[in-house]
Amino acid sequence: MANQIVNINGEIIAPEQAKVSVFDRSFLYGDSLYEVARTYDGKFFAMREHLARLLKSAELCHMVLGQPLETYSREMQRTLDVFQKQYPKTEAYCRLVVSRGRGKIGFGLECLETPTQYVIIVQPLDPLNETKFNKGRKLKIVDRIRNDARAQDPAAKTGNYLNSLLAYLEARAEDFEDALMCNADGHLTEGTTFAFAYIKNGIFVTSPLDIGILDSITRRHMLKIAADIGMETREIRFPRERVYEADEVITISTIYESYPVVQVDDRTIGDGKPGPYARKLWDGYQKFVRTDQRAEPS
Repeated sequence: MANQIVNINGEIIAPEQAKVSVFDRSFLYGDSLYEVARTYDGKFFAMREHLARLLKSAELCHMVLGQPLETYSREMQRTLDVFQKQYPKTEAYCRLVVSRGRGKIGFGLECLETPTQYVIIVQPLDPLNETKFNKGRKLKIVDRIRNDARAQDPAAKTGNYLNSLLAYLEARAEDFEDALMCNADGHLTEGTTFAFAYIKNGIFVTSPLDIGILDSITRRHMLKIAADIGMETREIRFPRERVYEADEVITISTIYESYPVVQVDDRTIGDGKPGPYARKLWDGYQKFVRTDQRAEPS
């Protein structure tokens, strides 16, 4: 924990002293929201989009944010500033967690004794690099299904992450690196912490938002980048067999951007090596994040 900077409700605290009350609803019920942002060349990317999604998640969860979005933005930047003084020229991972608050045990809002509470953690980034890219990932389509939107809507980025955690553990138990999940109808949805797409005959295919997935910010940008480099893009439902037959598969996320997948279940994807479109998409994304105005701090 020595290389982490922690901010709790606006106070920078040593990691070993950072504590959350046992009566906080994030601890009692997983009743919290979160966002993850990262830096490029020392600056946060897409901060406005992350905070807009946080607000949408709050609406979906009937949570009234006790702080304006500007407070989160300011405190994330302030925490990053402290991090950069200690670890200059180090790209950063930043996690913002917002709890509904703390109070008496019970679901009722009358049990709350505080407004929403927030925690910010900034630490060194473990980004995608050439070694990881060239090796690729091996994923398993697990038996555990993705939460139905009529139950816990995956469109809300919440701290209640047991569905994804159990899917991840199921995949790891069989020596895969991570998991993909289907819905109850057998259509692929997303991974545990990432969106994904497959490529066939130069066509970029990803699951639609209305299937019940997070509105991934990186996915939004990757769809545009795919179109910009001349790929046809489709957002459609598809079964696992389409992934087995793909020329290429990539995972899509804030931290790992466009990460090639070389194996799904017992099937080798393409020739078992990262394909040309994965490289074009990754290169295109690197250019995008360094030229787009959203790379500027909010």
